[in-house]
Amino acid sequence: MGVNYLVLGFTSLYLGGTFLYYKYAKKKGIEFRYKPFYLLAVAILFVLSLYGIIVGKQFF
Repeated sequence: MGVNYLVLGFTSLYLGGTFLYYKYAKKKGIEFRYKPFYLLAVAILFVLSLYGIIVGKQFF
């Protein structure tokens, strides 16, 4: 179950940083350069790890 917390931590940092960069890019008028496939993959990992923590199963 410790791996779920590790994955949740890293994906939270990645998604949080991406969101902050999106807000910054929108404010400054620069192009947002992240690929949607990577964001989708990280979001799925985030949801799976969160579900694993809630249910008590280890997915990774």
